[in-house]
Amino acid sequence: MKNYIPIAFIAFFFFSCQSKEEITQQQYSVEGMALYQTHCENCHQADGSGLRNLYPSIKNSNLSPETLACLIKNGKKGNGFMPANAKLQALDIAEIVTYMREKWGGKKQIFPVDSVRLALQKCP
Repeated sequence: MKNYIPIAFIAFFFFSCQSKEEITQQQYSVEGMALYQTHCENCHQADGSGLRNLYPSIKNSNLSPETLACLIKNGKKGNGFMPANAKLQALDIAEIVTYMREKWGGKKQIFPVDSVRLALQKCP
């Protein structure tokens, strides 16, 4: 029990120094990574490089977060096929897009759930 006291103190100190926005950003990023691994990584690979002409690279993509949200939810038909992820909720998509933007876009900024909902209403 005595060994847990220093760990609890350090954890409390660490988390108390972070703002709510920083904690939420980290939460979105970590949960987004897990969702990416489950729903996207098989085709787009762990490093976002894709598979040649079959699945495009997403690590150098300049797609807007709104476009990404629509692609994740609805998929894409045409040259190559990306299945829809209709079961993903707005929060799931917000977390995936947040993770992708941080990992490959250098943007450490949350893509809010409300923005996802708005984007999904405007999907083509």
